[in-house]
This record gives sequence, structure tokens and C-alpha cells, in this order.
Amino acid sequence: MEVFLPDVQRYPVPNVRIEKLIFQTESGDVNQKVSTDELNRLKEELNGISAKAFKESTTSFEVLIQFRLTPSSNVDFKMQTTGGEKEDGILTSFYNAVSKINRYQSIKDDVLVVFHYKITPTEMK
Repeated sequence: MEVFLPDVQRYPVPNVRIEKLIFQTESGDVNQKVSTDELNRLKEELNGISAKAFKESTTSFEVLIQFRLTPSSNVDFKMQTTGGEKEDGILTSFYNAVSKINRYQSIKDDVLVVFHYKITPTEMK
């Protein structure tokens, strides 16, 4: 299920945009398997990390983060990016910060939560 986000919620900082926020489960109603409050807290924490890591980017790239929430264990996550060597430093910093996210859980069954960020160069003034 893709979550609709109004523009004011899509931009943690002006050059970082959430292109998509999706959550899904293998079967059943995903809304019964993870609370909206839990998803919002996860989104806010990840937005803070992405804003800090990417706010001074000088290049364009995209980042896809997939979290697997379970009822009993720590958060599992995977990251994919279109960034290259130029972005290694900020992507490593971002990855290390995201790897510390571990307090979110589903109510029952596994729930996948996917964030797709698009980063553009910071405008110079």
C-alpha cells in the first residue's frame, strides 16, 4: 500500500524528497499488522537522518531503504542507491545512522516498509 504524502510532508529539507512510502505484508490487511503511529515515528526518525546526511549534497542521486518490521525482533533493513564514489561519504554516514534504528515493530507478521528518497544538489545562495 502506498501512503499518500502531501508536499509539506515529502521534504525533510528542500533538496530531499520522499518519492514513495510503501508498506506491505504477504497476506491480510497491512493496517492490522502495523500501527500508523509506528509508521509515522519511523518516517520522522528517517527524515531526520536523511535531512542531516543529505542537506548539503552537491549531486543528484536516489536512495531506497527497505525495513522489515517483525513483532519480536530488531528491525532489519536494506539500502540501495544510485549514488557513486562522490556520494560515498554521505551515504556511509546515512547508512551507519539508519543501522541504529531498531525499536520499531509490527503488531503481527512481517511488514515491509519502503522509503524512496530523491536527493538533488543544495541550491547555493
